[in-house]
Amino acid sequence: MKKGFTILELLAVIVILALIILIAVPTYNNISSSINNAHYQNMIKNIEISASKYAADTNELYVYVDTLIKEGYLKGDEEDNLVNPINSEELNCYVVEMQKENNYYEAKFTNEKYIDSNGLCDINKITEKNSFIKINVLNNGEVVTELNNFLTGEITLEAVSNNLDIDCNLNKCIWSSTSGLDAQTKIVKIETLNRVINGTYTFQITKDDEEEVKRYKSSINLKVDNEEPKIILDKTKDSVQDGKIKIIASDGIGSGIKEYYLGTSNDCSDVSWQESNVFDYNAENSYLVCVKDNVGNISREILEKETSNNSENEVLSN
Repeated sequence: MKKGFTILELLAVIVILALIILIAVPTYNNISSSINNAHYQNMIKNIEISASKYAADTNELYVYVDTLIKEGYLKGDEEDNLVNPINSEELNCYVVEMQKENNYYEAKFTNEKYIDSNGLCDINKITEKNSFIKINVLNNGEVVTELNNFLTGEITLEAVSNNLDIDCNLNKCIWSSTSGLDAQTKIVKIETLNRVINGTYTFQITKDDEEEVKRYKSSINLKVDNEEPKIILDKTKDSVQDGKIKIIASDGIGSGIKEYYLGTSNDCSDVSWQESNVFDYNAENSYLVCVKDNVGNISREILEKETSNNSENEVLSN
């Protein structure tokens, strides 16, 4: 006659099974969590790679995951959704932000999520984020694309935007600068006559859409040199030696001295320039001295010949 399990044996089995479950379930959960986390990180990486390609094609700095899917930059599921494997949340209406550096767009998945009253991604929000203003610099009527070097001539600044209506009659516009500019118009002409400018210019527009106040701002660093160099005609022992004379000139905080001329020409318009400021010199002759800075501003002085009334250490200037 076969005997069955005793109650103690059944209890022992149950206890062993419970211990196995207690050990196995957390282990399974940990493994499952690790797999889901890895899957999520790969998903985010793919989103950011796709967003960088999208930005390179469109120059937009903000995009929804949903747009990447619909435009074919990113693959979703059968319903064109992308779901977080950790918490099953749809990622479609999350925003990816781009930053441009060295002509490359670096994308970052953000925690921003915008949904409109219809449960769709709020297009107005992303349009607003992609709206920006910038300052165009017009040099003698032509738009300047490179602002690293000094400009010369007439300068006009114009605030422009890709999406915004810059209306300074309906909205508050403010120009400001380190040189004291104060204007409230979309376009402003900079006073540059006989001046050197090296400073920051900022435009800000404040738009009140009744729901909230929004401010957009842009700044540039502007360098302008419309000032002629200063020439010092010095015939002391330090500047005149062994039949040579050294032309002393300064461009202050401007673009810097580029070339010099000393000779018998009548004007500086058609002379043979040289980078060196040392020239052959005969005290019995009069000379025209020309100095040009890096943007083309030219100064001229006459170096008179020696007379019996001149002392050796006299400083001559015209």
